Amino acid sequence: MDVCLVLTHRCNLACHYCYAGDHHARRMEEAVLERAVALLYSDGADRAQLSFFGGEPFLRLDAMRRAVFLARAQAEARGAELSLQCTTNGTLLDGERVAFVRETGMRVTVSIDGVREAHELHRPRAGGGSSYDAAVAGLRALVAAGARPDALMVISPQTVPYVYRSVSWLWDEGIATVRANAVLDAPWDRGDRDELREQLWAVATEMVVRRRRGEGALFDPFAPALRRAAAPARAAAAPRRQVVVATGGHLYPCAPMVGEDRDGGPEAALRIGHLDDGGPAIARAVTARGAGCDSGKGCACAAYLETGDRSTAGPNGLWYGRLCDELGAAAAGALQPARRPAETARRPFLFDLAAAAGGVAIGAPALMRAGLFGDRASTGCELPVADRPAGDLRPLPPEVPVDGEMASPPEPDPEPDPEPPPDEAPPVPGQMLAPPPPPPPEEVMVRGELAAPPEDEPDGPVKGRLRRPD
Repeated sequence: MDVCLVLTHRCNLACHYCYAGDHHARRMEEAVLERAVALLYSDGADRAQLSFFGGEPFLRLDAMRRAVFLARAQAEARGAELSLQCTTNGTLLDGERVAFVRETGMRVTVSIDGVREAHELHRPRAGGGSSYDAAVAGLRALVAAGARPDALMVISPQTVPYVYRSVSWLWDEGIATVRANAVLDAPWDRGDRDELREQLWAVATEMVVRRRRGEGALFDPFAPALRRAAAPARAAAAPRRQVVVATGGHLYPCAPMVGEDRDGGPEAALRIGHLDDGGPAIARAVTARGAGCDSGKGCACAAYLETGDRSTAGPNGLWYGRLCDELGAAAAGALQPARRPAETARRPFLFDLAAAAGGVAIGAPALMRAGLFGDRASTGCELPVADRPAGDLRPLPPEVPVDGEMASPPEPDPEPDPEPPPDEAPPVPGQMLAPPPPPPPEEVMVRGELAAPPEDEPDGPVKGRLRRPD
């Protein structure tokens, strides 16, 4: 069983969209910690993840050390697998804490909203002031130490204009996997949604460019669609049992549901038990009432935060899920080995992505605002391939033959290696998964109705229409 520990409700930031409520001084005592860690293999599993959440968990480095020591002892005694994970705001990652991460092999997810303009909109320090420089310093310290952190950004209507720049900057900083939550209970109007669609189309475009260069760049909301495309017949993995232990020993299905963990709060109704219930009863409760966020049912936390009902996803969550699935599928199609006629073999993949997304030319405004195309798009000047900046998508101009020289026909580009599916790692506490896409509607034939034959394709291309690649 995966176990997440809320070590403290204290935090040194005061993020505007925080779902943890009041950052009171309650902290997990050692007796509670020991009983919580003992749940790791209580369901008989041969693998488990121990995670740390908060508040800010690195305010309790002493408790983290103790929990890791106990968890490792259990894993060694059972011959079982153990993984470690922590979600942090990154501002406290000094030399001692980074060394602890490296020594333990802990997987760290840093909550950072991207470029300064986005981060400073919602993530001030408690008491005021910017947290950006400290968060960036912590992120870079982990990268320099070889810890390979992830980033978790939160997208609000106010930060939408910075989404593409933020994701691209994080990839440039050496962050291979960028996760993203949307503020689902915010008022998203039509303009916000249209702009986010443009921004995420630009993210998908840049992800394909980088992955074709061999980089491990991944925007995690696209990962389910990439996995389906890479292995469509693969059976779904069995959902992992997971439980979150709050400071006083109350048990919750997932981290965002803990809230303030007070008896009088709405979160009290979400509890699935207490440490006093004992391992077997807790395992049964987790099976019956757990979140199951990786079982194909979407994210109970996201549903709860938007609608107040963990079983009912809201319109913002459903829309965000469909959008990410659509663009993830488009990116997966652009990453597949080429299956195009020779005359179109050199067509820039940008058109493949647009075609795979349904022929809608979205995203170009976001790309141009971010400077991806640059001023050369209007001047006609082109850089040689070696001098092109990262992410420059424009095709090269045709070579001009020398008088008397017979130009040989261009060789088709070699097909890229099949794109491996992203690894399915254990869940990251605090990351909210979008609902799965709805199944396509079934076509119902009316008795006595004759189906019309398919229309013949016109001989030539239709102006303004993008065709899907064969």
